[in-house]
Amino acid sequence: MVPGQALVQAGLSQNQSSLRTASTEYCDAAVDAGWVKSNSGLAGLANTLINGITNDQAQANTYAARIGAGSEAPALVLARIVSDSQAARTGLGKVSREADSLLEETGAQTATRADVMSYERALVRAQMAYRSFQSALGEVAARPDMDMDTAPVDKELGAFEDVIDDARETADRLAEKYASVNSATS
Repeated sequence: MVPGQALVQAGLSQNQSSLRTASTEYCDAAVDAGWVKSNSGLAGLANTLINGITNDQAQANTYAARIGAGSEAPALVLARIVSDSQAARTGLGKVSREADSLLEETGAQTATRADVMSYERALVRAQMAYRSFQSALGEVAARPDMDMDTAPVDKELGAFEDVIDDARETADRLAEKYASVNSATS
């Protein structure tokens, strides 16, 4: 082990590692729950370019398709969207509380690039989940057998959107703190 590496590890605060851990857990939960598709990076892009992907395959791999927005009973689909949105909103709130805790810290090592990137990654996953929920709601609402009021779903999605908006502001403040810490050490 290089002595400089040991110093970097020793300089990490508990909240910084907590923020990165919470962000990673949120991103993993979003994929595991099926709210968003797994990002397989360059390998996935290369596979798509080489083997192609049909529109039918892309449609079958959406959140709406996975929850049966086009075929399951509308009440079940709406309940699933509300439940998933609540879980996504609660999870993002937890990650944001970790970011807020980090923002309250003082000192030279309070905001790192890794912290900013991990929080922004969680925010992007939340935005993707929100779009998935909206898309599923649109699909079920367009069905001819849809005879339910979507106001409760709209209300929940609005609450999730508010948490996302707050998270955007937190991400901006976290990035500003990182920039100010980084410029102060230069």
